[in-house]
Amino acid sequence: MATRNLMLEQLTTVFEEKQAEVLAEVIYDSYNNLVRRDDFNELKEIVRNIAQTQDRTDQHLAELADAQKRTEQRVEDLGEAQQRTEKRVEELAEAQQRTEQRVEELAEAQQRTEQRVEELAEAQQRTEEAQQRTETAQQRTELAVQRLAREVGGLSNRLGGDLEDVAAIVIEDTLHREFGWEVDELSRSWQEWDGEQYEIDVFGKAEDPSRPGLQLWIVGEVKFNLTQRDVSRFGQLVARASKGLGGEVVPVCFCYRIRPQVQKVLKEEGYRLVMSSGRMPK
Repeated sequence: MATRNLMLEQLTTVFEEKQAEVLAEVIYDSYNNLVRRDDFNELKEIVRNIAQTQDRTDQHLAELADAQKRTEQRVEDLGEAQQRTEKRVEELAEAQQRTEQRVEELAEAQQRTEQRVEELAEAQQRTEEAQQRTETAQQRTELAVQRLAREVGGLSNRLGGDLEDVAAIVIEDTLHREFGWEVDELSRSWQEWDGEQYEIDVFGKAEDPSRPGLQLWIVGEVKFNLTQRDVSRFGQLVARASKGLGGEVVPVCFCYRIRPQVQKVLKEEGYRLVMSSGRMPK
């Protein structure tokens, strides 16, 4: 005959202690009260169903425990993601603050630029006004220069004419004094050779008593300051005169001042030189 303790011991291997105690008590009482065989079988079926239900409950609890672990892991992941999101939001907030600061700086720079543009516009206006005044002054200056040029041109012509008149007289006297030549009155003259006209500062005839019958032609160049360029141009005139005139051409240069190197060129060319003082350098 099964005892209560034996039943309890066997049931404890399957059920929890309290459950095993309740089942042992029920079975023991039922057995002692002469439970019928069919009732006992039914009781065994109930116990088997309770055991299966307990297994399913344990399985479900295990699944719930795994789901809980996954939920906790997910919550932890979400927590980390939230931290990253908060950090990103903080970084964006700082970037926004820097952007606002930059925008403010750009606004200030734009204001300074507009101020500078306004200053440049005012400076440009002043420049244009000054330019207009300068142009007006330039026009007045050009008019004054034109008047001065006309006056100087007239004065130069008068001085040139006076210088040539003086040169003609001095050359006449000097040639007569130095060589005994008979010199006709010298003057400025235009001559035409080979269809071209040439202006000669001092021009006229002369005769050398030592060479009777020979016609001398005085062709003179008059300059206040005789330069080498003047001598070169004068040489071209002498060459044309030699071809156009019958007789001997006598080139004579008259000046107030002359450089030694220019005087040397005159000597090499065989031109006579008469200074304003009437002297003929050797």
